[in-house]
Amino acid sequence: MDETTALLNKHRFFMSTKPAEVPADESPVVAGAGVLEKAMHLLNIVSSAPAPMTFTELLRAGSLPKATLHRILATLTREGLLRHDLFTKTYRLGLRLLELAHEVWGDFDLRLAAQDELVRLRNTVRESVHLAVLDASRVVLIAVEDAGRDVQPGSKVGMKLPVHATALGKVIVAYLEPARQLELLAGLNLTKHSPATLANLTDLRRELDLTRARGYAIELDEHETGTVAVAAPIFDIEGRPIGAVAVNATADRIDAARAHALSSTLIGAARTISHNAGGQLMSIQPRKVPGPEVDFDVRCVAQTRSLLGEGPTWSPRDGLLYWVDILTPSVHCFDTARGVDTESKIGSMVSAAIPKATGGLLVATPGGLMTLDLTQKTLAPFCHPEADRPGNRYNDGKCDRMGRLWIGTLDMGTAANRGNLFRVDPDGSWRKMDSGFTVANGLGWSPDNKYMYFTDTPRRTIYRYDFDLLAGTISSRQPFITLAANDGTPDGMTVDEEGCLWVAVWDAWRVSRFSPQGEELLRIKMPVPRPTSCCFGGPNLDTLFVTSASVRLNEEALAAAPLSGALFSIRIPGVRGLPETTFAG
Repeated sequence: MDETTALLNKHRFFMSTKPAEVPADESPVVAGAGVLEKAMHLLNIVSSAPAPMTFTELLRAGSLPKATLHRILATLTREGLLRHDLFTKTYRLGLRLLELAHEVWGDFDLRLAAQDELVRLRNTVRESVHLAVLDASRVVLIAVEDAGRDVQPGSKVGMKLPVHATALGKVIVAYLEPARQLELLAGLNLTKHSPATLANLTDLRRELDLTRARGYAIELDEHETGTVAVAAPIFDIEGRPIGAVAVNATADRIDAARAHALSSTLIGAARTISHNAGGQLMSIQPRKVPGPEVDFDVRCVAQTRSLLGEGPTWSPRDGLLYWVDILTPSVHCFDTARGVDTESKIGSMVSAAIPKATGGLLVATPGGLMTLDLTQKTLAPFCHPEADRPGNRYNDGKCDRMGRLWIGTLDMGTAANRGNLFRVDPDGSWRKMDSGFTVANGLGWSPDNKYMYFTDTPRRTIYRYDFDLLAGTISSRQPFITLAANDGTPDGMTVDEEGCLWVAVWDAWRVSRFSPQGEELLRIKMPVPRPTSCCFGGPNLDTLFVTSASVRLNEEALAAAPLSGALFSIRIPGVRGLPETTFAG
């Protein structure tokens, strides 16, 4: 039975048991057909027609007597399965079919859509795999594919698990609509299941922000000591979370590093299940590994496995390079003289760390821009331009040569066109300068301050604005550099003293140099597929520092690029950068 028949079977009008009277002049094709078959016959004709059909056209195509056709068309129109345009006297499919489709979706068996993929995932990772859905304020396991080891407590079909202490629960709640999420969190009983359980609502919200930004959730000893899980969401056709799939194991089999490495494989499985369930399917771009040749001496100076290293900023005052790992989250401080990198864990996601003229750092968190005292490890609120957009977070930020901060934002789920560009002044006041971005990213200014550059990564475009330094204004936005669809995406950037742009190209294993006219001059091959940003530093500003990411790289990709997430330095003869400006506040 096809899908349309299934929809109509839910409509009781067509399920009458009274035999239909067949007119004597009916053709043999439909002589024995019931009302439902005739109605389906007409619906299929209308559905396949390139344009709405008139009564005469349906009469010819349907091989039905006029009286029968009139009667069925009237019924289908009355029930909303067809629409009749009185002006053109034509028929087209009705909106009631959409309502029926939603009813069928409500009864959809997610287990059936996921069954084959769960088995494939279990065989690939050789660990137990769980499928769950949200039920009120808990998640319920609806399928378990065991890896052949002892089944852990709480891993049987039908078990209800707390959302705040499990990867399955956290990843579903992270993707709920804001109002629904707030309602659910307000009613949660944050029971402490283990010492690692997030039993504080503030900590849980921060974890949900990280989960949505990463695209997956991690569970480390939170529900049961000695257990680890990583989970990815499953979406319906409207992008709403309808469930989640997780890989579960004991801590002696999966540590935190491997859990993050499994995320790419898991997200791929979740997308396949979403597609099987009639939901979203997003393509995964293949990552081409470059050849063994290296154009420049690219050195790993801090071998950290950061998830999303970003925002390198050289501070001449401190003689230090500051950078962040957005998703760990933490602020790094690299001492170039000693070759030592110091990591300071931050309780909230942090996307930028800018030295302040008055001391300390200005950092960007989902809760606003904060002043960070690294010595005391304390955060103090500064300002919050996106306070009215709780679904947005800050991303890349940089100061112009008057000491004003320019910072972009994006939607936590990277929904299109929801990001903004702000200017933040030293006194804490701010102004929205532009909007309509998807992933606001790298910034920079020409040496003469005539132009400002700003990147929207999903559009693969770096824009150029006319810039007024004294007024702090921008105008005349124009696409300046656009990368081809198969050539990676532009991420963070910096500008050298010749006015050339240095751009870290995500998923392309390279940093590119572009002339002031937008022509690509040079490609530096990196030992990692996901360089994220770059800046010039060192006493003479002649060293290019490059951050990188390991997030969502599968185990095979990490084996090919084991330095993913590290900090690199490159000496480029004859090239110097421009001094970074501290925030004047």
